[in-house]
Amino acid sequence: MDKEILTMEEAAELFGVSVKTFIKLLKEEKVPARKIGREWRFSRKALIDWLSSGDSQSYSLSEVDAKDFFDEVAPKWEELSRSYYGESIKNKLIEMNIFNKDMIVMDLGCGDGYIARGISKLVKKVIAVDISGEMLKELRKKAEKSGITNVETLQTQAEDVPVEDSSVDAVCANMFLHHMEDPEVQIREMYRIVKPGGIAVVSDYVEHSDRELKEKMHDVWMGFNKNEMKKWFMAAGFKGIKTQMVQDARNIGIFIMIANK
Repeated sequence: MDKEILTMEEAAELFGVSVKTFIKLLKEEKVPARKIGREWRFSRKALIDWLSSGDSQSYSLSEVDAKDFFDEVAPKWEELSRSYYGESIKNKLIEMNIFNKDMIVMDLGCGDGYIARGISKLVKKVIAVDISGEMLKELRKKAEKSGITNVETLQTQAEDVPVEDSSVDAVCANMFLHHMEDPEVQIREMYRIVKPGGIAVVSDYVEHSDRELKEKMHDVWMGFNKNEMKKWFMAAGFKGIKTQMVQDARNIGIFIMIANK
């Protein structure tokens, strides 16, 4: 490789690691890089110099900032989220009849369990994953109050979930991908986690221009182009992709995308 300016994938190749491992490195170390728009770029020389210098111990604050934000808003998250999309997404998922009693479902970026608690009666078990311990605490409290016993919580980074490959029947990501620096990495992780024949279910905003929403909800992306999202899923290996729409309280479109492995 003789290019001087590298993409994320090329930088990972230079280091001889997967993109997922390289992103984890970016979060845990001080790696020389610049973000141009929504894309990261790296200097080949700077990366080699950094690697040879042995500099470490610094930690990217982006994940810490997100965790702190969600820890802080956890007690009022239900009220906050209701003011945006209410029960519309959960009701639509139930209406679509895509879950059954034999399923183990993973809910990525579960928050206080909006989806996990909502579908718990329809499935065998829900594994609720979130980076925020306070959010998971709220989930457990609300589940206990409602008599829900089949929701298991897991505090971890959602782009590197410590579970076996092909370990769940369905994986859900509700209003979650717009918080991720690189949604394509998360989609590939979803493909790894779900069993062959299983499904991935993603609900998120279509592209919008509401900057107040972005700032208030600690978003990275201001929604997504549905066609671009579909391409990301296809690139990860998913097929049979279908999309339905709902609206939030301010008439911003929300897509629900279902993809088969």
